[in-house]
Formats: sequence, structure tokens, C-alpha cells
Amino acid sequence: MCRSTLAFFTAAFVCLQNCRPGPAPFLRAAWVFSVVLGLGQSEDNRCASSNAASCTKCLALGPECGWCAQEDFISGGSRSVRCDIVSNLISKGCLIDSIEYPSVHVMPSENEINTQVTPGEVSIQLRPGAKANFMLKIHPLKQYPVDLYYLVDVSASMHNNIEKLNSVGNDLSRKMAFFSRDFRLGFGSYVDKTVSPYISIHPERIHNQCSDYNLDCMPPHGYIHVLSLTENITEFEKAVHRQKISGNIDTPEGGFDAMLQAAVCESHIGWRKEAKRLLLVMTDQTSHLALDSKLAGIVVPNDGNCHLKNNVYVRSTSMEHPSLGQLSEKLIDNNINVIFAVQGKQFHWYKDLLPLLPGTIAGEIESKAANLNNLVVEAYQKLISEVKVQVENQAKGIYFNITAICPDGTRKPGTDGCGNVTSNDEVLFNVTVTMKKCDVTEGKSYAIIKPIGFNETTKIHIHRNCSCQCDDSRGSKRKCVDETFLDAKCFQCDENKCHFDEDQFPSESCKSHKDQPVCSGRGVCICGKCLCHKIKLGKVYGKYCEKDDFSCPYHQGNLCAGHGECEAGRCQCFSGWEGDRCQCPSASAQHCVNPKGQVCSGRGTCVCGKCECTDPKSIGRFCEHCPTCHTACNENWNCVQCLHPHNLSQAILDRCKTSCALMEQHYVDQTSECFSSPSYLRIFFIIFIVTFLIGLLKVLIIRQVILQWNSNKIKSSADYRVSASKKVSEF
Repeated sequence: MCRSTLAFFTAAFVCLQNCRPGPAPFLRAAWVFSVVLGLGQSEDNRCASSNAASCTKCLALGPECGWCAQEDFISGGSRSVRCDIVSNLISKGCLIDSIEYPSVHVMPSENEINTQVTPGEVSIQLRPGAKANFMLKIHPLKQYPVDLYYLVDVSASMHNNIEKLNSVGNDLSRKMAFFSRDFRLGFGSYVDKTVSPYISIHPERIHNQCSDYNLDCMPPHGYIHVLSLTENITEFEKAVHRQKISGNIDTPEGGFDAMLQAAVCESHIGWRKEAKRLLLVMTDQTSHLALDSKLAGIVVPNDGNCHLKNNVYVRSTSMEHPSLGQLSEKLIDNNINVIFAVQGKQFHWYKDLLPLLPGTIAGEIESKAANLNNLVVEAYQKLISEVKVQVENQAKGIYFNITAICPDGTRKPGTDGCGNVTSNDEVLFNVTVTMKKCDVTEGKSYAIIKPIGFNETTKIHIHRNCSCQCDDSRGSKRKCVDETFLDAKCFQCDENKCHFDEDQFPSESCKSHKDQPVCSGRGVCICGKCLCHKIKLGKVYGKYCEKDDFSCPYHQGNLCAGHGECEAGRCQCFSGWEGDRCQCPSASAQHCVNPKGQVCSGRGTCVCGKCECTDPKSIGRFCEHCPTCHTACNENWNCVQCLHPHNLSQAILDRCKTSCALMEQHYVDQTSECFSSPSYLRIFFIIFIVTFLIGLLKVLIIRQVILQWNSNKIKSSADYRVSASKKVSEF
């Protein structure tokens, strides 16, 4: 595969250098380099081994495959093999102009209007299995217009921080002047959904949730847009000064609800297309997530649309909070960069969300938001120094692999991007587009590569090159099918073109069973018939490609001993042969039948005239002896009387000679089993006696120990009395 890819790209280069129109120069180059690289001798030639019966199916095998549409092309005798790699087709006599071999083209747009992201549009022609590459360049501007929208949590705990906002406007404007000459500010506030259990619905508190703080608060609200983006810093400070705090009950707030509205309500907020859009979220608490609204009986999912009426979010009490994925999608679609300015211990909660929300930064603000302006400036510097991309509107069956080439020479995945990028730097992205198979009935015909936070994108138009020129009836007489494979009912051909009706021959007719794969997974279904693959191990054949000549066991060097066919890994023996390798004549089974007419006495299998006992308790030539089997007595009961021939009739004696003669020497052992069945009473008495003797032995041992102990005690007492009498006499 690596060889074919190299040959392909080299051929493309040669073709581009040649001014002659048409496919001939390209195919000549492909043939030359495929021969040099040894492609024609490749052991794994999936083009020729697939038995592809049409040009479309041939091209779908891979980018190295070509189809010879030449009318009189014949190779290998009577059957045409039109699908092969280009070098093989040429060496077999196919004219270069008759070879179907669609090329891959990448065509950037000539009318370039982008200034930061180039190219703005790319057209790509792809064939199944092929790859296309192009370079995407991103050049950040030195200064951007900046739109900064403050979205502030106005719950009671944020009272001190809101007072600080009164004085940030002018100071922040001066600091941002170093980075932008066009700076605008806007303002909005949020609390939470105005339903229980998020707020108190007690009549005395419903209009003033801050009674516990002894403050006069405004009624709670989901989100209110207070001031559109403006260059008038004084107007911004007045709007902040008029802002009152509010309150709620639970700790999380409705921040994500308000963020989504601020992102999608573009005309209300006043977002400019050419500006860097910054959304500053100030809070000291976490935010509700999707499904939290079910606590309040709100089950309608958030639709992601703008619902501001008179600058108030009117669907706060009827739609759920957005999910993180939905919020991320809306922020990226609207080129919004988010700065979380968080006070307190909840800072780490927002920091953990950053990987899920591309283009966001979290900073920790000090008491009374003393460092707020510095935090905004530092966050903006970091945002404009990072360049990342992602793929949107991705077409079905089209796959992208993007690698960022940073100014310092390092390579990173495109989703990670590059950092520390200045306005003098240029970031390159190597974009590889792959189409694994043709799917022209579904999916979009374009995709978009979007740098996060930029207002410019690259649109990629995908053209799936899945058809053949020989299908065009206006061309010369060329063959897009190989009739040697097909049934006449399957196709209809006119002078220039053949038409397939694959619906008339469903793939179910190529399955041996509905649960089995098509053609046993070893072929393709063409017009209701299996065309088996050609593989190096041997021949695959059969109606469903279920047979082969290599996967079954061998006997004396022959597959299935030469007496059977290999099917699904097992030998299917010809008549007169048996065994797992078909190595035994069927007549040999007669040597395994006992006098009763049973094969191996029903306790084994006959293998090449010998019984192999499947019951481990059975022995004998016919597996007939089984002393420990439960049926031994019943099987031999009629022969027991033969051991005592006195007073027996002649008929019984004759039966003994015919039926029981072969087993006579074993009857004594077997009948003894019948007459010596286990006696449970005897076993009970044996166990009882043994238990009694053991108990008696224990009693004797204990008695002996006690006697010994008493003897020692008496002896020590006597010694004491003798000693005492001596002392008395001496005294």
C-alpha cells in the first residue's frame, strides 16, 4: 500500500508537469513508477484477486486499481481480467487511453477574499480509498476590533463584586488600547430559573429574595440583557451602577442558560462579524447542567435559539438548561471566546470544564474583583496567541486528519493547535482528507474547517469520483462490465453501455443461511451469484464460496486423504469413506458391531474399524465391558442362568451358547456386583463400631491421664508430711 501511494503521488507530479490534456500522461507516469517500485509483482494484489465484474466495483477496491475498458482486451485465455493495477493492465496489452483510473485533485479557490485563513475554499476530487492533502494557513492580525460582554451573576453573594464593576470601564479601556483601537463593552445579568426549588415562592419573598441579607433586591430572573455593546464607557458605568442584586435558594446558578442566549442573540447583543468576541462570565458558584431542570418539572429540551423579548429571556421557565455539548457548539458557531472570572473555591469546577468548551479560559478573581481588569487583559492575550481548528458539517464517509505545524517547528494535532503565536507568525495545518467508500445517496457535499475564535473559515467541497467514463454512452465503445462472470438476465447492454439491476438479485441469495455473511465472507455477490476471492493459500469455490482446498486436515500429505472435499474447515467425505480426514473405508464400520448388533455397544465411536470408547468406564474391543455402569446387571441378567446349566431346557442352552459365550468369562465379576449390592445397614454398623472404638479409646486415654495426675499429687503430699514430721522432731 505504501508503494502504491508513493507511485500515485509521483505519477501525479509527472502529470502536472505535462501540458498535454487527457489521462494518458498521468497513466504513463503511474505505469513507469509502478514498474520501478515493483508494484506489478506485488503478492497482495487485491485488484486482480477480487474478481470485480464492473468498473465501479473495481475502482471501489482501492486507489491502486484500474479498469481496462478496451473492447478486445483478453488476458489469460478465454476470460477477461479487466481489474488490475495499471502496470499489469499495460503489460497485458491494454491501451493507456482505455484504462479507467480516476485521479485525485485538490483545487484551491482562485478568488481569495480571506485575510487570516487561507485558502477560503477548496475543491477536492476523491476516489474510494484515496487521500488528498492541502495546507491551511492561519495568520493572526496585529490588532482586532474587540467586543467584550460582561455577563454577571447578580445573586446576593456577588454584591461586593458588582460594586467594583462601576469603576472598571475606563481602566480596562486604557489597558485594552495597547491591543485594540476599537473596543466596545456590553452588560447583562442572570440569577436562575424563577421556579421552585430554585427560588423561594413564598409570597413575602417572591419579590425580594434577599431579605436574609437585609437588602432591597430586584426580583429573580433567568437572564436580562441590560446594555448592548457600545464604545461609550460612561454609559456602561451608568448601567452597572443602576444594577441591583437579586437572589435565589440553591447554590448553582443559571449561568449556562444565560451564556447560550448571549451567544445566539447576535442582533440584541450587537456582536460584530469582524471583531474578537469575548464573553466574560463573573460568578462565585457553579452552574446548573442539562436535566437539572427536571427538579422543577421542566422537561422540554433547550432548542438553542434566541428567546429575548424586551431584553428578557422569556423561555427560562419552560425549557431546560443547555448541555455542555450544546453550549460548546453555539459558542463555536458564533465565534465566542469565554472568560470565566470566578471567585472562591468553585474556580476549579470551571477549570475542569475547559477541555469541554474550546476557546475558553478560567481565571480566579480576588476579593471585590480587585484584579478583574488584569485578568481580562491576560486572558485576551492568551486567547489571541492560541490557534486551534476543528471540522464542522463533516460529510458522511469523509475523514479528516489535521496536524498543526507551529512557528517553532513542533507538530501537534489540529485540535490542540499552537500556543504563543504572535501577529508576525503564520501557523500551518496539514489537512488530509480520505474517502473510504462511495456513498452518493447520503451525506453532505462539503465540510468546514473552522479556527476557534476566528470569523473566517475554509469551506471544502467534496466531489466523490465513483463512476467510470465508460459509462458515458456518448463515448466510444468501451466495456464497463466483464460478461464472463454474469448471467444474461442480470444485465442489459446496448452498443456502449451495460445496465445492472441489483435489486432484482438481492444479496440474500448469496448466503447459505440468513445469519451467515455474504458468500461466506470470501467473495462478492454479483447478480445473485458468488464470485469467490482468489487468495494465495489455495482455491476458494462453491455456491457460497464455502469450500476450499487448504483449511481441512491432511492425511499422509493429502487434503482429506484425497477422499473428500474441504468445506468450512471440515472434510466432507465421498461415498464409501469416513473419518475426520476421510481416511477410513466405510466398510470398516462392520468391524465395530458387537454380537447384539450395536456399534461399539453404544459406548463409543467406530474409527477405521476400531472402537474408541467415549465412556471412560468402558473397556473391551466393542466397549462392551463396563463393570461400574448402572446398567451392567440389567444387560447381563439373561445370561446369569447360563452359569448354572442344570435343569435348563435345550432352547435356553442354545441361547447361552450364541448370546453369552463371548462374555462368559466376565459374568462372574458382573453378577457378583448384582448379588453384592451395597448394604446400607452393614455400612451403618461398621461406622458405628469404628466410632464407638474411637470414643472408647479417648475415654481410656483421659482416664489414664487423670490417674497419673492423681498419683503425682498424692506422692507430693506424702513427701510434704514426711518433711514436716522431720522438722517437728528436730524442733
